[in-house]
Amino acid sequence: MRLDIFLRKSYVLLLLLIFIILPMQTGCCPVIKGWSQESFRSSEFSADSLDQEGLALLPVIILKATYKKTEEPAGQIPPAPYAQPIPPADKGKEKKVIIHNAYRIILSEILLSKIQSMWPSLRLVTPSDALKRLNDEGLTGAYCKFDSDFPKVGFDDDLLKSFGKTLNCRYLFISQAVVTESKSEASIIFVWTFGSKSVLWSVNISGQIWDTIEGRQVWEGFGIGYKRLFSYEKTPLVEEIASKAVESLLKNIVPLAAAKNDEITIFR
Repeated sequence: MRLDIFLRKSYVLLLLLIFIILPMQTGCCPVIKGWSQESFRSSEFSADSLDQEGLALLPVIILKATYKKTEEPAGQIPPAPYAQPIPPADKGKEKKVIIHNAYRIILSEILLSKIQSMWPSLRLVTPSDALKRLNDEGLTGAYCKFDSDFPKVGFDDDLLKSFGKTLNCRYLFISQAVVTESKSEASIIFVWTFGSKSVLWSVNISGQIWDTIEGRQVWEGFGIGYKRLFSYEKTPLVEEIASKAVESLLKNIVPLAAAKNDEITIFR
């Protein structure tokens, strides 16, 4: 093969590698994505009724999958061509995860902040105030049992009504969330992806609104915030993904609030 042809092909290959691999090395940070769906809405559910009767927020219930201990897979996985291989993980080595109470605080604060900003006219009982009122009425034990049992058995009518009476709100917002981190196996796709695993971070949150007087559910939906990371990409903050998940969830309720706020603006 002629030398000039060989050099030309080598140059083209080099450019190809630069254009494909360089974005991986520059720490590009893809946008956090969100997705949501409204799964149930009662015909009586309206912005007017929520405004008049008020809404109490209970702290977000963090599902067990969030703080379940996970193990690193064993074996050597080269991080990049010609780089030193990563030593195998110790058998049984556990990833450090934030305990569920920390996630509860993070998500509850984000949920409260988003509702207050999207619906400023709503009479709202905050999660901290709700816990204080329940504690003052001697319902701390009942709330703890509810917090652990609700994902499995739902609400007891008597407990629901007692919560509504104590919180002085007809409507109760109950949410459940799970924070996950999943890794794909190392693979070679077209051009070597440095042998690194892609990591999918996600926050899934579901919300339900209950009528404490009628003892029935009037609304339900869920939202997801997620971001897939590849080589050299910055790890996102949990708060960033959680914020996207909460926004995705609330946008199914907020149109009611938006319509209500538009009416208030028109009649001023």
